[in-house]
Amino acid sequence: MTPHSQRSSTSETQPYAPSFLDRFMDSVAGLPVPFWLTYPILFLLQSAIVHILAWIDGWLPAYTFSRILLLFPLWQWLPLAIMTYSNSVSIQALSMFSPLLDVEEPELKRLKYEFSTMPCRGVILSSVIWAIVYVIVTLVNFDAVYVSYGLGTMLSVVVALQGLIAYLTGSAIYYYSLRQLRLVNHTVRMVRQFDIFRLDPVYAFSRVTSLIGGSWMIMLTFTLLLFPTQLVRGETLAILILQVVLAIAAFVLPLWFVHRRLEMEKLRLLAEFHRQVESTTARLHRCLDENDMAPVTQLKDAMLGLSVERDVLTHIPTWPWRAGTLAAFLSATILPIVLFIVQLVISSLLDK
Repeated sequence: MTPHSQRSSTSETQPYAPSFLDRFMDSVAGLPVPFWLTYPILFLLQSAIVHILAWIDGWLPAYTFSRILLLFPLWQWLPLAIMTYSNSVSIQALSMFSPLLDVEEPELKRLKYEFSTMPCRGVILSSVIWAIVYVIVTLVNFDAVYVSYGLGTMLSVVVALQGLIAYLTGSAIYYYSLRQLRLVNHTVRMVRQFDIFRLDPVYAFSRVTSLIGGSWMIMLTFTLLLFPTQLVRGETLAILILQVVLAIAAFVLPLWFVHRRLEMEKLRLLAEFHRQVESTTARLHRCLDENDMAPVTQLKDAMLGLSVERDVLTHIPTWPWRAGTLAAFLSATILPIVLFIVQLVISSLLDK
């Protein structure tokens, strides 16, 4: 079930009204064109318009291209595409995880709604906060960016409005991400008993956390590709490091509770295994002391079986994600770091 149909099916019992961004994403999802094609089209359309205005303004020669003009269109449409996709992944993950939950159907429907719908008040508050941040940053850096780059009055107004709209909408990805991570943490804590022999449901939410952490790194990667190297300063490096740390925390921390529970379950089974080994060894010794060799063959088979059980238990992983999921996340995390270093090296070589 898609997030759009999920909201439609629960329209009569919605715990809260959907945000304006959810309504917009629903509208995009309802178009005959798939969302993964609609958002790139909107990005290209906005980028083309701002380039035409830059040509008219005289800041760019006609029919030339500037990558910095792609930044705000990117920050506006890419987060919406990521959130739309993440909604579907979250609902699929909850469906896979639901066999571990001892909840009634109404509660499960509510969880699906919460995973796919942001509350209106939270999004508005987030947008206002980020808009204030944008205004402050723009005023502080106006001379360093707008003036030093020689933007005319018209183009400065257009770029500034683009940035404001991007911060009002695209910045919601951070509120969205933190909310999704909180929901994951809340949901996994509802499980009374984990079964380390049934790990497929346990792995479900790692797709959500890896997507959220990875999406931050994807945004950072594209930003570094478009960001002028000459504007890179110490604070840029600090933001890069902070983004990497937050992405890793987003992937790991919401599932740390699951890891601890799986470890505890594994230790419980290993303790039971050691009791069985102790009991079987004591019976074997008793048979040897009493020279009762009849049960020895059966006890030998039991010890072999326990040895196999030990190998099975010790090799069961307790981290709630597949190796492929971890590898993909680490690749997305390392990419912007490598890209940033390459940009600095190339820039330093060109300056010589």
